[in-house]
Amino acid sequence: MHQKSILALAFITTFGAPLAAETLVYKIDPVHSGSRFKIRHFINRVPGTFGTFSGEIHFDKAAPENSKAVATLQVASVDTRNDRRDAHLLNEDFFKADQHPLIEFTSTEWAATGENTFKVKGLLKMVGAEHPVELDVTFLGEVEGRGVIRSGWEGAATIDRTRWGITYGGPAVGNEVQIELNIQAHREASAG
Repeated sequence: MHQKSILALAFITTFGAPLAAETLVYKIDPVHSGSRFKIRHFINRVPGTFGTFSGEIHFDKAAPENSKAVATLQVASVDTRNDRRDAHLLNEDFFKADQHPLIEFTSTEWAATGENTFKVKGLLKMVGAEHPVELDVTFLGEVEGRGVIRSGWEGAATIDRTRWGITYGGPAVGNEVQIELNIQAHREASAG
């Protein structure tokens, strides 16, 4: 019996526990996802979106600290329902889209705050600067159909745009930007 225990321990040490958690890779489906923001203009908050983006979520539910997420947004896809304002957002006063066409996020830390909720810390890079941000993330679950497993996610964060050097328009334009993510991300269902 002692010898069997030693062999079992050696097997687990060498190959890992047979029921070890798995990190699942989901690719963001931009057709069924949205990236929104709001910023104060005088007394109300003006909404906007980025229509072109991509990314992946590497999710380990059993050990969230092993999870990570990356996302890239195309600055030129900004849409605030006003062509003149959108063009202004792309120029030197705001996003400097000619020199910095992408906004990029890379997570650095995941921590569970509930059964399906997480605090996700990461680095947000835009207009040539990179600073830490925190998102409150909720995993909405997943559903399988036609060989694809679809997962749902929500995320929210508030950032200060001046940290990235975007200061134009104050005080009429607020510094606080509210960000809301509604994500559907897919992975292939296992065969068999």
